[in-house]
Amino acid sequence: MYPYYAEVKAEAFPDEGYYFTKWTDAAGKLVSSMNPYTFAAKSGMTLRAHFVANPYQVSLSAENGRIKSGDGAYSRRATVKIETEADAGYHFEKWTDGEGNSVSAANPYTFALTGWTELTAVFKKEGGATHALPVRNGEAGVYYAEGIVHLVNLDGYSISVSTMKGERVLQFTADSDNAEYAAVLPRGFIY
Repeated sequence: MYPYYAEVKAEAFPDEGYYFTKWTDAAGKLVSSMNPYTFAAKSGMTLRAHFVANPYQVSLSAENGRIKSGDGAYSRRATVKIETEADAGYHFEKWTDGEGNSVSAANPYTFALTGWTELTAVFKKEGGATHALPVRNGEAGVYYAEGIVHLVNLDGYSISVSTMKGERVLQFTADSDNAEYAAVLPRGFIY
């Protein structure tokens, strides 16, 4: 009990993981958003402190791809759906945590948020045809002459030969930088 017009100081202390938002009276009406709150006692009064859980951050990263959704701040125990997309020539392999531990191979991946989360989308280089060939130790190339497919500086690359209509007629992986492969190819092919 306080004497009439006595100065009263109300202070609320949030539990870990929460922050103070406001004081309300017994009817739920806003009294103040100040903490501590100092006022003059006039009559019997009930104050209720309100707290909200701190938001958790979901930080996503990707190399050889991009994050489509899921990066941002969420409330505690929220259901979070994250999704990524691979760059050309790569495919999604898994999500890993900040220490490099495997978390999930699902994409999109949905989980219940229990704390600050840092995930990395891991991608693997495709084993299929290479659409844009880099230059390694000189010029890379493929050419066909007199029944032989010639490969220059393409060791380890997957080679796909298709007709103009898109029908694949030959596919293999080069096993040396300067390789020759015997092949009978129809007219009108792309290499």
